[in-house]
Amino acid sequence: MFLRAVKEFREIVNARGEQLRRLSIDELVDSELPIEHLTVQSRSATIGIILEPQPDGRMRVVVQGFMNARFLLGSSVALDGFFKHPDGSVSPMPEREFYWYD
Repeated sequence: MFLRAVKEFREIVNARGEQLRRLSIDELVDSELPIEHLTVQSRSATIGIILEPQPDGRMRVVVQGFMNARFLLGSSVALDGFFKHPDGSVSPMPEREFYWYD
């Protein structure tokens, strides 16, 4: 049960990232990206979007999700991230950079 909830939560976070990959940098900046509160298999969760302009014109986009543990203290973390380029292309965020958002 626990692993299914975590898997489902990660799928939700990844789906949010896929939606954001389709937007231009201007659309990302102009979008209202509120913090999303949801329930995944009776566990409360929160998903936030972080936009970080880069000096070279790219935008780092991070989808950061936290889901409360059911019986223990703590939470599960799910992350998705990428760079959106001015020409509309997308490149993956290096794995090591995800540690900045745990």
